[in-house]
Amino acid sequence: MPPLSKEDLLIIVRNYYDSSSKFLYTQETSPATKRLHALWTQRLENMGSWNAFLDELESKLPTFIIGDTFSTSDGGPRCLVYPPKESRSPTANWVVVGCISLLAPVYTVYGVECDYTDGGLRNEKASFAQPPPNMALPAQIVARMIETTFGFSAVSREVAETPVPLFVGGREPSEAMLFHALFTSDPSIIP
Repeated sequence: MPPLSKEDLLIIVRNYYDSSSKFLYTQETSPATKRLHALWTQRLENMGSWNAFLDELESKLPTFIIGDTFSTSDGGPRCLVYPPKESRSPTANWVVVGCISLLAPVYTVYGVECDYTDGGLRNEKASFAQPPPNMALPAQIVARMIETTFGFSAVSREVAETPVPLFVGGREPSEAMLFHALFTSDPSIIP
């Protein structure tokens, strides 16, 4: 199957996010949000392939800390690869984040730059630059495993940065991009 075009992806995300603020301040759930929640319900009922993916990732990166996170307001689950505890510094750490979309057979890998202080993450900031040398291999492994496990194609940065006139998570149409709709509206937030 050829990769989906930017236009294809725009058509898809319009089915799962609202273009008007009609439902923004009401208790009523919009039809688009209901469709997104239905996809999440299906995913949460069948986590076998995702859990197997995480287990295999853990076996390929035994010294790294592997985790995941997802929110039903996002476009898909995210896996996280934290640097080994002994290699963390108080500043300038990079966490690999691999996202698959529930909306389309696409994925992306990016990073979260952060500090480690007082036993937790601080000053988290999404990074779409190349990973630092110590996290380049984990980023490559995550990408390769998503492709082989799920059969998904990578979304280019250019396509991911395409504006979408939709309300995505807490983002207004003026600031929402395909990345936010397909993966997560707040890429900096990780556990």
